[in-house]
Amino acid sequence: MSLRGSRRRLLRIGASAIGVFFVLFLFTAYQLPLAHQRQQPLLEPQSEFQSSSEPQQPATDKQPGAEIENAPVSALDLPPEYTEVKEPPPACADRFGTSYITKLRDSATEYCTLESSGGLTCFHSKTSSSRVDSFCFARGALFNQDERVFSLGCGLRDLDGLGVPKYKEFTNYWYDTGPGHTLDKAVRLEDNTSSIIVPESIPSYTLLLKREGANNIWHSLMEIFSMTLTLDVLRMTQHPDEPLPFFTNYDIENTQVLVLDDLEEGPYFDLWSLFADKPTLRINDPALPFLNTSFENLIVPLNGGGNPLWQGDWEIHTCDDSPLLRTFSHRVLNHFDFVPDTPREQPPEIILTFINRTSTRHLINVEEYLEHLQSEVPHIKIQSIDFAAISFVEQLAVAQETDVLVGVHGAGLTHGMFLPHHSAMVEILPPDLNHKGFRNVAALLDHSYFSAHASKAGTEDKPEKRGDWHEDDVFIEKDKFMDIMNVAIKSMYNRGSRNYDV
Repeated sequence: MSLRGSRRRLLRIGASAIGVFFVLFLFTAYQLPLAHQRQQPLLEPQSEFQSSSEPQQPATDKQPGAEIENAPVSALDLPPEYTEVKEPPPACADRFGTSYITKLRDSATEYCTLESSGGLTCFHSKTSSSRVDSFCFARGALFNQDERVFSLGCGLRDLDGLGVPKYKEFTNYWYDTGPGHTLDKAVRLEDNTSSIIVPESIPSYTLLLKREGANNIWHSLMEIFSMTLTLDVLRMTQHPDEPLPFFTNYDIENTQVLVLDDLEEGPYFDLWSLFADKPTLRINDPALPFLNTSFENLIVPLNGGGNPLWQGDWEIHTCDDSPLLRTFSHRVLNHFDFVPDTPREQPPEIILTFINRTSTRHLINVEEYLEHLQSEVPHIKIQSIDFAAISFVEQLAVAQETDVLVGVHGAGLTHGMFLPHHSAMVEILPPDLNHKGFRNVAALLDHSYFSAHASKAGTEDKPEKRGDWHEDDVFIEKDKFMDIMNVAIKSMYNRGSRNYDV
């Protein structure tokens, strides 16, 4: 065991032993029920958790939390994954750089009174001007196996004047997701969960998971991305009860994911275990292996819809790098034993991968177009792949060998996150659709990006439906298709070891 791990274990065992002695002493002397007291009851938000690009709210004369003695927030180091990343300019860093997670850390707010036996610290971001995105960390929760709910001894403190959402007023997201829905389903606040609570020497952590879906890669990865940002912030935030962060790498072995929804696992489910070594559990499992006296730390993560990458995805931004997105991409690739951003031995041909949609938004005449492209353009190898028909690890392997990724607008273009450095993305957009999300992804990872809009014309075998763009097939003229493919392919002619004249 490492020296730090040994010190951590000794600290917690020592703290537990002192706590037991102290509780028993007072209980014997006074015969009164005791609540586990927190040394640092409140972490106050700074600058109302706002991005520097937004106007600051005027200061209030009311001293927040005046009835409770306050202690300063300790600024802990960034997780090591971020120590060698390039930080974007300030206008971009608050949303896509490490400033985003440091501002989240500094927004930490305690929701429970000093007298409570448990604790609930929540963190808030206002990346979007229209809402507040939040996540929470609960301490001292007891699981009631009969009712399948966690009880948390927490008397809510007065948060008026702090500029943060009150409990039960957190932002909710589609498909009944978000911290409000999660807390409502799985956690019950009580005045006290027990007259005497003695923390475990080695604490356990439970991440409460309520997903919006299981099979859409964009939605699923946004939720998982948000989970990793949540854990990064907790690794940077001083724990109120001990000289350690809320969460460290040594806690991964004592962390589990508890699934609150009834959805199937889906192809991306394994990624929820990025920070959890214990087996994933489902709350509706009749054999759920909890005890009524389990002492738990609960993690209620940032919602996928609250992810900064999903903010403003209908607008063009000028940010050209994101340590947050790049770190997440590396984590996913490393999890499946890929080595990202390493020089690869390039084949002489430029690999063009077309995302073959077989259900909705099929590109009419695509087979004919790809055959013509192969015959007309040298130095390319074309592969048309139905990503939905292969496993996620196979999808990653394809992405890692792709130079030019082509597809009709849809979740499959999320694989742009996993392309080699300096690749190219081509998006064929349905008529009148001006979504910029995948263009922004390409910019943040330094890929070239090209787009073209399909027309409303149909063919005899694929007549125009004139319905929902989500469902309709798309058509693009052959010459227009060839033009955009030529531009994208030639952008790779002198990348890496390739050396072709235009």
